[in-house]
Amino acid sequence: MFMMRKLAIVIPALLITIMINAQFKKGDKMVGASVGSVFYNNSSADLSNSLGSATTGTDHFGVAISPSIGWFINENVAIGIAPSISYDKQKQIGKSSNGNTYLKDESNHFGVSVGGFARYYFQGASDKLRFFGQYNLSLGLGGGKNEGFEYERNGLYVERYERKSSGDFMANTGITAGLSKFLGRYTALDFYIGYNFSYTKSSPAGTTTTDYTDPGTPDTTVKVDYDQKITGHNLVLGVGFQVFLEKRK
Repeated sequence: MFMMRKLAIVIPALLITIMINAQFKKGDKMVGASVGSVFYNNSSADLSNSLGSATTGTDHFGVAISPSIGWFINENVAIGIAPSISYDKQKQIGKSSNGNTYLKDESNHFGVSVGGFARYYFQGASDKLRFFGQYNLSLGLGGGKNEGFEYERNGLYVERYERKSSGDFMANTGITAGLSKFLGRYTALDFYIGYNFSYTKSSPAGTTTTDYTDPGTPDTTVKVDYDQKITGHNLVLGVGFQVFLEKRK
């Protein structure tokens, strides 16, 4: 009973404390930057048949740096613009049962984009913590490179390739949920997690060389040029820093 009475006192006191919020006004600004990491794929596959066994591993990592500036349209909602610089890299390695590498593929992509965001700060956090939800949309241009090799199953030849692209069209949209920890009245650290949908359209061009192990068979090189569209569903983890500026009177 004593514990119940104690909880009956403590819980209302906590709720009253929670209602003390970092206050924003219409016209206030928020200026900041965020670093978001996208973990898209990290997997391995074991394959086996009558010719033997092999293991293929894939790692895909990306990072984006986004400065931003926003304006509060009321006490809880801010809208703004956010240019972004992004980079991602994927690497795939295939090894046979004897340890030899029969497949190696590496690709990287760089992009610059500009977009907008809308952030809503929820009521109910303490004066040091405040939860928020955010929607993002951005468009941009980029370029990339893909190179690697793969041995034919019976070892008759190895195929080596290299592709490059520029002027890629990129679109990203997503939602995040986060927590702002206020370091003072005008500064805060953001910690967030979210979902991002990405779309890239590009036209890679390059060469593919078939290198035969038999010296008596001439090697061949073919030029390649094609269009491709790539979509991604990504988990985003990030950290940001915000500075809040009061509206000039």
